[in-house]
Parts: sequence; C-alpha cells; structure tokens
Amino acid sequence: MWNQDKSTTLSLICTRIIFAAVCIAAFFVPRITDFFIFRGTVEAHGRTQVIGSIYVCLVIGAIVMYFLDRLLANIRCGEIFIPGNVSLLRRISWACFIICIPCLVITLYCKIFFFIVLTAAFLGLVLRVVKNVIEQAVAIKEENDFTV
Repeated sequence: MWNQDKSTTLSLICTRIIFAAVCIAAFFVPRITDFFIFRGTVEAHGRTQVIGSIYVCLVIGAIVMYFLDRLLANIRCGEIFIPGNVSLLRRISWACFIICIPCLVITLYCKIFFFIVLTAAFLGLVLRVVKNVIEQAVAIKEENDFTV
C-alpha cells in the first residue's frame, strides 16, 4: 500500500537522481549548445554567453537540489513545521527568482528560454506562498506548544 513515507522516499530518490543529472549535464553543455547552434535554435555569436549562463543555471539548480534534499530529509524525520523548513523554502524560492537572470541572458540568443524565465518566476512565486503558509503553521504550532 502506498503511504506518505513511501511518497517522501520516492521524492528524495528523484531529487538525488536530478542532482546527479545536473552534475553530469555540466560535462555536455558545450556539445549541447553546439548542437542547438547547428540546428539554428541558438544564435552562433552568443555561444560563450549561452554556455556561461547555462553553467550558472546548473550551479543554482544543484544548490536547489541540495536544499530540497534537506527539506525532504526533515519531512521524512517528522520535522515538518519547523523554522528550518521555512528557511529552506525561502532559499529555494529566491533561487527560482535568481535563475531568471542567467535565463534572461540566454533569451537574447535563444527566444524559447523566455518560457523558462516565466516558469521559474511563477514557481518562485508559488513557493513564496507555500513558504508563507508553512511559516504561519510554524507560528501556530509554537503558540500551541506554549499553551499546553
């Protein structure tokens, strides 16, 4: 039977797989960029800027995967409504907003990246809302802990 613990474990495994994929992708960025230049998707004169921006995105993505791993590990241990999780959600949401900057640079040479900018900004906004909800839940939990 599928339960909450199995779901959290699956999310943790997927996070670690994506982290590994981000690390492996770093080795292939120049080749992938050259492929898209060849296909005409990326403008050739922006090759260096695109590669540099993608590396920045990969670093931010790896950091997000680390924060997500810590968040899921806390949830797995039963520590859900704690200030540390609020902090992790805050960091992840800011990372989503920050990743928009290198993606905007890539947009100058590959227009399709504009949708990635919009998606990252939207995800950052959604995470801010979730962070605010969890922050209020932490405050209520702490108040209830002092009441009892």
